[in-house]
Amino acid sequence: MSPIQNNASQLYRITYEAYSKFANGINRCSNFQEIGKVAEKHLKYIFNFHVIKLIIEKDNKFMEYSLCGNNIWFGQKSLADLNNEELNLFKTGIPIRTAHIPENIAQGKLDISKLKNPYLWSWLFNKDDHKMIVSLVADEERVFNSRDIEILKLAADCFDAKFKELNLKREIAKKNRILQGALTTIQNKNEEIYKINRNQKETIKKRTEEIVKKNEKLLKISVLNAHNIKEPLSRIQGIIELFDLMDDESCRQELLPRLKSSVNEMDEIVREVIDMASRELIELKVKIDDPNHFSR
Repeated sequence: MSPIQNNASQLYRITYEAYSKFANGINRCSNFQEIGKVAEKHLKYIFNFHVIKLIIEKDNKFMEYSLCGNNIWFGQKSLADLNNEELNLFKTGIPIRTAHIPENIAQGKLDISKLKNPYLWSWLFNKDDHKMIVSLVADEERVFNSRDIEILKLAADCFDAKFKELNLKREIAKKNRILQGALTTIQNKNEEIYKINRNQKETIKKRTEEIVKKNEKLLKISVLNAHNIKEPLSRIQGIIELFDLMDDESCRQELLPRLKSSVNEMDEIVREVIDMASRELIELKVKIDDPNHFSR
């Protein structure tokens, strides 16, 4: 094997090992901060760059992830935050290699003027349900060439798969929170319904008991007053029988006063019965009509 072939083979092996470590590290990440640490540690051994930037677009929403040296940043972006090269790339899909580098590509974390003949490389990758732009800045000290594009695509796919996984987990967690909130609401409503049903049962029970008590009281009143009415009624019946045995004058002088007295006595008793029954019925109606009475 020639020295050139040997060097190429060794470089390939180093690159493959570096990519394997990078991919395995990304696969174990559980958040974006961990992705940044893995990328900062391993990506520099796969290909050269000063800045690498990924923009993922889905449903007109943009997510940016950037790495510059030890500086890592990511977050939501709007269409207005994209530079002209990125906007043009989203529109045409044509890869870019240009010496015109946007000043804000590294958000002030890299002085472009100190680089030696820097170039901006950008590609657009169309995925199933989203698009992804990968951009990087390299120069003569950190050379990036077309041979590195394939390994860059692999790294981009690795990033994309992990971003998709994390976003899916975030969506699932969000929906779980919504479902948990809905479940809590349902449980609270069920508890309210249970309390309402329990209160209704208690109210019905109390009303029934109240009605039974009033009926018993009315029955006692009727029995008691039936006994009280019986005495004057018996006297009236006796006086009426005496009418057949006495003359008119005797009836007027002796029997009529007694008859009037007995009638008045019975009338008084009947009035008392009516008054007592009326008071009990009115009191019962007030309690039944009062929705808060039986819940006290």
